[in-house]
Amino acid sequence: MAHNDLQRLTQSLRAALALVLSMALGLSMAACGQNAAMAGAPDGPTITIGVAFDEPGVGLRHDGQDSGFDITVARYVAQVLGYARKQVNFTQIWPSNADSTLRSGKAQMLVTSLPMDSAKRKGVQSSKPYLLTRQDLLIRQDDRTSITGFADLNGKVVCSAQGSGATQNLKTKIPGVIVHERNSYPQCVTALLIGEADAVSADDAVLSGLASAMGKDYLALVGDPLGQAAHAVQVSSGENELIGKINDALAMMRRDGSLVKALDALRGGTGYAKGVLPGNRR
Repeated sequence: MAHNDLQRLTQSLRAALALVLSMALGLSMAACGQNAAMAGAPDGPTITIGVAFDEPGVGLRHDGQDSGFDITVARYVAQVLGYARKQVNFTQIWPSNADSTLRSGKAQMLVTSLPMDSAKRKGVQSSKPYLLTRQDLLIRQDDRTSITGFADLNGKVVCSAQGSGATQNLKTKIPGVIVHERNSYPQCVTALLIGEADAVSADDAVLSGLASAMGKDYLALVGDPLGQAAHAVQVSSGENELIGKINDALAMMRRDGSLVKALDALRGGTGYAKGVLPGNRR
C-alpha cells in the first residue's frame, strides 16, 4: 500500500472512530438527560416520543441536548397537543426497533422517516408526511468517478440500516448489488470508511447529515435518487382522533412558517440541498 493511501486510510479510520465515539457519548448521556428532564418536569401528563439520536441535522443527542429537524417537528406537535417542553421526553429509536418501541408502549409517538419499501406495518399508522426526501447513496470522495449512480452498484457492497426499507428497494431495482445491513447509520458509515462497504443507502436528508458530520473531504452524496422517501409522525393503529390532531398541528406548522424555518436550519447545518415540504413550494 502506498504511503499516501495508508495515510488516507488512517485519517478515515480516525474520522470514523471520532463519529462513533461522538454518537456513543451522546447516547450515554441519554438516560441522564431524560432523568434530569423528569426531575424538573411540572405536574401533569408526559409524552414519550421516539426519535433518532444518531442522525446529525435530523435527530441528534449530543451532550444531553436534542436537536435536528425531526426534533423540532416533535416539539411543535407536542406543544400543539398540550404538552409543555418539560413534559416531553425523547427516547432513542433505530429503524430496526421503531415499530416495536411504539407497540410496546415505550413511546406514544414516533417522529422519524418512514420505511422506504412501503411494506405493510403491523400496529402502526402515520400522519401525512411533513418532509419528502429521496433514497440516495453516500460514497467515499475517492470513488466519485467510479460510482455515479445506482447503475454502478453491480457487484458492489451497499450498507443499509436494518428496518429502513432501503434493502428491499436495492435488491428489487439493482440486480447484482450486495446489501449488508447494520443496526445504525453510523455503523454503516464506519463500514464505508474502512472499506467493508462501497456505499451507504438511506434517505438523502440523513445522508447529508452524516456526510457533514464527517467532513467534506471524506464522503459525498451521489445525487442519483432511487425512489422517494418521507418523514411522518407515527402512532399506534386505531388512534384516529390523535392522527387528526397531529395532521392539524403539521398543517399549522406549515402555515406559520415554522416548518420552512426548520428545513432552512437543516440545510444550513448540513448542506442538504433537497427535500420538499408537502403543501409548500420548497
